[in-house]
Amino acid sequence: MRTGQHMCKRPPVSSSSSFTDTRRSLEAPATILLLTRIGILLLCGVLSILSAHTEFHDFLVLALVAVLSSAPLPRSWFTTIRPYFEAAVTAAIIGSAVPLPEALLPYLIVPPLAAGLLTGARSALISTAISFLVLLGARVNLGDLPRSEVTTVAEWVGLGLAVGLVGSWARIVGFRSSEASSTYVAAHELLTRLRDVARSLPTGLDEVSLAQQLLVDLRGTANFDRAGLYVRTDSDLLMALAFAGADRLEWQPDAHEGIWEQVWKSGGVAQQSGTFSDPGTGYSAVVAMKLDDRPLGLVGFEREGREWADRELLEAQRVVNAASLSIETGRLFSEIRAIATVEERRRLAREIHDGIAQEIASVAYVVDDLRAHTSDEPTRAGLSALRAELTRIVTELRLSIFDLRTDVQPAAGLGAALTGYVHTVGSGAGLTVHLVLDESSHRLPLDTEAELLRVAQEAITNARKHARARNLWVTCRVDPPRAFMRIADDGQGLGQARADSFGMEIMRERAQRLGASLSVRARVGGGTVVEIALGSRLATPTTLTPANPKPALPERRGRPRRR
Repeated sequence: MRTGQHMCKRPPVSSSSSFTDTRRSLEAPATILLLTRIGILLLCGVLSILSAHTEFHDFLVLALVAVLSSAPLPRSWFTTIRPYFEAAVTAAIIGSAVPLPEALLPYLIVPPLAAGLLTGARSALISTAISFLVLLGARVNLGDLPRSEVTTVAEWVGLGLAVGLVGSWARIVGFRSSEASSTYVAAHELLTRLRDVARSLPTGLDEVSLAQQLLVDLRGTANFDRAGLYVRTDSDLLMALAFAGADRLEWQPDAHEGIWEQVWKSGGVAQQSGTFSDPGTGYSAVVAMKLDDRPLGLVGFEREGREWADRELLEAQRVVNAASLSIETGRLFSEIRAIATVEERRRLAREIHDGIAQEIASVAYVVDDLRAHTSDEPTRAGLSALRAELTRIVTELRLSIFDLRTDVQPAAGLGAALTGYVHTVGSGAGLTVHLVLDESSHRLPLDTEAELLRVAQEAITNARKHARARNLWVTCRVDPPRAFMRIADDGQGLGQARADSFGMEIMRERAQRLGASLSVRARVGGGTVVEIALGSRLATPTTLTPANPKPALPERRGRPRRR
């Protein structure tokens, strides 16, 4: 049975919206400048009328300069340096007048503002320097430079520099807003198309939900008691994706032996007497899940009573084949989501490192300086306490960054990631770490290893931050499709859960996502024990009770192990 594939073209990004945003980002500074020039000119005009020392023709010349500087021109190199000419001419007009026309001095803030809005902070500095040097040179040339005039001119020039720097900041904010708007336009179009495609799918893109729906549909055809859907991993092992009729099934499907091997190789369907749970009763069957003759996994089901008719098995195969594309698409989406999650965690780590962590470190240096220059002992004690708290916060931020950047690498595996993590966190927190690794030469799927690592990270973080522990025991045993982890500490034990604490809830959700059992209980002798078991006879419905009995370790199988 051939399954058609629907291809979606990437939607073109509209250039009209980007052009409009860019044009608006250029028009906004021009509008601000025009309004500023009009306002400052009106102020200078009113002051000139009220002043007995300002010639009105100087104001008219300055108004002409303002009109010429506001004239719209095609964007070129001249528009970039025009604020410099405006600064020079304005300073020359004011500086050559006798006496100094203080009524016109407010206009000195306009050229730096124009330079800052149109070009940036450096241009604002250059424009301010030109104004000051030209005006000072003109007054020196007249041979009349009282100290009071120097002070007045310096005040207005300094105010112009401040306004110019504010203008450069507004320019940066404006361009960032424009770029963000353009980016959001493209993102909106892409996400809208993705939403439309996702809405057209009857069951979404979650691989677990798709697998469970397949078993529901299959039960209507094959009328089984229990069923399990298994997909092939990169290690050529079969991992459980969904169950029906039980929370978990302790089957051990192997594509290299028994009926599982027969169906894997034939790509069809077969049944046998005896169930997988009890070979002495009932019947069991296996259906291959494939896409374009490429094997993806196997679906096994069993029931007490009579065997299935050939018609029922062929219909079961048709149902499985029809759902294979959707499940494989869900697995592909899950992989992409995992990649995106890793990239997002790294981005957050960079943002924390370059943002809040640096700011707090800077504040700590200021506290050090204040403590070094004070002789008041109570003040020094308070500053020392503040410095210690800032150091603690920076340490926590660095460990959070490490948490975000710790990932399971394709070439290394869960054991390597867990080893590096516990050693780094243990040494940073002053914990004595006792680590036991027992790994098969085969590996779990990468997303499964990542989820297990996140559970371990949450448990270790709780021990480090809240338990006041001195020792940390970490056990990790992996024998695909089974895995077992235990994180124990000798801290103060389980306390009353806070209403705003979501750590336990997140661990429970991750365990449910994997189909694993999770238990959190008090440790004999003090402390807490967190255990998660995947694909093991230990697996029970997820619990979060502090008094679960301590289970035995999962059984070991005869495969090479790495310690």
